[in-house]
Amino acid sequence: MKVDVALVELKGVRLAVAFPEDAWVRPGAGDELISRLSPYLPPLGIMLVSEGAYPRAYASFETYDLLAHLDAAAVSRFIVDLSEPPEEEEELPF
Repeated sequence: MKVDVALVELKGVRLAVAFPEDAWVRPGAGDELISRLSPYLPPLGIMLVSEGAYPRAYASFETYDLLAHLDAAAVSRFIVDLSEPPEEEEELPF
């Protein structure tokens, strides 16, 4: 599974934003995906964002104010491939 991810700063908070398929942006499945993404990203909060006609977000923290400030089209994204193990010495794209 490949997931688009971006590192952003929203309202003074630096976090990773992942853009998975809509089915992952909810409790349960979202918690599983956040857990799977964590080894690939720096130690930041991870917010999942659905980019449909009505954007929504899921995280282990309050997302409402952060989502309102996210311009998903303007962020620089990179791909995390969850089928490949994270490399300990890998050069991260940020």
